[in-house]
Amino acid sequence: MEDTIHQENRLLRRKLENLLRQARTNEKKQGLFDSFGFEIIGSNSPAQLCDYLLVQMQVRFHLQEVILCIVDEGNDTDRLFFGHDDDARRIFQNKLFILNPEKQSNELKSLPGFPVLGEQILSDYSWLLNNQPCDDCKSAALLPLLRADKITGALLLISGDANRYQASHGTEFLQRLSAMTAVAIENCLNQQRIKEIGYQDALTQAYNRRYFDLRIKDEIERSLRLDHDLACMFIDVDYFKNVNDTYGHHIGDLVLMRMVSMIKEQVRACDIVARYGGEEFVIALPGTSIKVASEIAERLRTVISAEKHSFYGKDLSITVSIGMTSLRSVDMQTFGKTEDLSALLLERADNALYRAKNNGRNKVVICESNEES
Repeated sequence: MEDTIHQENRLLRRKLENLLRQARTNEKKQGLFDSFGFEIIGSNSPAQLCDYLLVQMQVRFHLQEVILCIVDEGNDTDRLFFGHDDDARRIFQNKLFILNPEKQSNELKSLPGFPVLGEQILSDYSWLLNNQPCDDCKSAALLPLLRADKITGALLLISGDANRYQASHGTEFLQRLSAMTAVAIENCLNQQRIKEIGYQDALTQAYNRRYFDLRIKDEIERSLRLDHDLACMFIDVDYFKNVNDTYGHHIGDLVLMRMVSMIKEQVRACDIVARYGGEEFVIALPGTSIKVASEIAERLRTVISAEKHSFYGKDLSITVSIGMTSLRSVDMQTFGKTEDLSALLLERADNALYRAKNNGRNKVVICESNEES
């Protein structure tokens, strides 16, 4: 009898020890998840958020792969996450899936409203893996990202361990992680939208001078690192004062707004178009030679001069003068610092613009030699 009681006590003690061990393991796991969750919520930029979710999460939680899917409701997610950073886009292009809700409605409808675990996820959601086989992927967890009961994306965690994610496993920790991830993404995108507003010219919606001065330095550093050229051009509306005096400032504002629309139609999304002051605009064209940039400038000049503008029954034509230069036309031994180079590029493009206006306007003038600066 005593042996039986003693044996039962040992079994109970063993069960209790296992429960305590499991509780300590869960507490530690919860601490890791919560700590990581607060870190991602504290991300102050899309680049930092991508690093947390797509790089550090994989390392910290010993995962084979992490893929993030975001529903692009505002049609601005790609721009907000990557901007002009082509390097980041290349690094994360297979790990960040930006889902267009109109063009990819079937994929959106397939996303679950609750965590799903198991090996079958790898085949059911192969589109998140670009339909590429993954031999080392053995199990996965697909976590929906929800805000106000609406799916804003999904987080796919892939493990090389077939037992890591099983359909029978609990999902409490994963649900907390997905909730914090959804909040982090929403916060980060909204912060980026607010920053963009601060960098935009209120009238034309082009970037403002402050943003351009910041971006041109980054683009110069990137161009030097990759041994790429970078073209810079100044554009000035000819006789703009006459437009304001003859038709009124409101019509002048409409002309400038239309100008920016036409400029954006002729350049790439990665080019930086900014209103530098008054009727003067500046464009940076990364990875563009002076020859290609001059063709763009000439095409832009032709398009603008050919268009007949009609505002409230008033018809008018406008022309522009364009001055331009490029990074490779600069003597790097003389001008080595990024600040010096950005100032020099703008000065040379501005000088070329001055010559274009003095030589009759409605012209494109290129500053190519160092002596012309």
